Amino acid sequence: MKILSTLTLALLMTAGTLYAGQSVDVTIRADSDALIEIENLSGSVTVTGWDKNEVKVTGVLGDDTEGLSTSGEGSHIEIEVDIPERQRGRGRRDYESTLEIWAPVDSRLDVETVSASIDVTNMTGKLDLESVSGNVEVDGSPSAADVETVSGGIRISGSQTRVTAESVSGNVVLGGVAERVDVATVSGKIEVEAGQIDRGDFETVSGNITVEGSIGPGASLDFECHSGNVNLLIPADTSASFEVSSFSGEIRNDFGPEAKRTSKYAPGMWLEFSTGSASAEVSIETFSGNVYLTKR
Repeated sequence: MKILSTLTLALLMTAGTLYAGQSVDVTIRADSDALIEIENLSGSVTVTGWDKNEVKVTGVLGDDTEGLSTSGEGSHIEIEVDIPERQRGRGRRDYESTLEIWAPVDSRLDVETVSASIDVTNMTGKLDLESVSGNVEVDGSPSAADVETVSGGIRISGSQTRVTAESVSGNVVLGGVAERVDVATVSGKIEVEAGQIDRGDFETVSGNITVEGSIGPGASLDFECHSGNVNLLIPADTSASFEVSSFSGEIRNDFGPEAKRTSKYAPGMWLEFSTGSASAEVSIETFSGNVYLTKR
């Protein structure tokens, strides 16, 4: 009886923790729209949506981690690779852990890493993804995607209603997005290939911005850039009013009117015109970068 009690206590103490250097294989009951929070310092996190009401975690833990902790079930689940407290914030090689996770397709994800990459596929719930130097990739149709990195690249493909992506020096590439897009970088380039955009805010300091897509009725698109170029590729039958300015860069317009100098005594180009019913509004402002309004 004493031996049985000791074994039971040991199992209870380790039920939510798997230790470093070993393979992971955990299954947790989950609601279809559960909130799933995941933390992994270094390595990779891969999440794939499936039609089961459970979360399955597999992978391999880094040799010097303190294990994998899981808590909760049903509506809220937390998954975390534990590392020594003194090492937090350091993406060292011996802490690299590979996590492969299957989650209910409609669940919401909140993933945080330092140098670990994040790869999410086939999810329809809201995504909040954050990494310092790891790359982030999303493929699917989440209801919304909020992605943030410092130096890691961001690549999102599929059909998303709303996308917010921010990076300091990483590039941001969005394909298939529609309706609302908010993208900001410091030196990273921005590339967007969209369906119809109803609202878009694009901002960078020195990176180039390239946006290709149709502009919806009543849409609002704003571009701000210091030294990078802005290239907007839109259908020839676009209906919108355009206001474009550049302090020292060029403005090239495939839709007819040519840009004018703001002053005969100082540099600066300015262009304002409308096409069709002009129901949408497009504003583009650069300092030294060039602006291209291109028919596709």
